[in-house]
Amino acid sequence: MTDAPSPSQAHPVEDKNARHLAPNGELTIFEAAEFKESLAKLFSNEGLVSLDLSGLTRVDTAAIQLMLAAKKQNRLLVSGIPHDLQAKLAQLGFADSLSE
Repeated sequence: MTDAPSPSQAHPVEDKNARHLAPNGELTIFEAAEFKESLAKLFSNEGLVSLDLSGLTRVDTAAIQLMLAAKKQNRLLVSGIPHDLQAKLAQLGFADSLSE
C-alpha cells in the first residue's frame, strides 16, 4: 500500500520553467493552502508568470479567490480556463477577470 495521492486531488505541476504553474485535478478549500504556497513561489520570480488551468476538474470559491488575488498583481497570464470555471466566474460577477 502506498501513500500516493488520488488522481482527483489537485497538485501543482511546475515544469522546468519556474514562471509556470499548471495544477491538476481538484482545486478546492482542501488544496487551497498548497495552491497559495505554489502561487507565492511562482510570484517570487521576476516578470510575467503563467497559470495553466486546463488540467483542473473541479474548482471552488476558495481557489477562485486565490486566483483573483494573484491576478491583481498584473503579472499573471492565465490560460486553459475550463468552461465550468468560466461559468462560476460569471455567476459570481467576475466573467472576464482571469482572462483579461
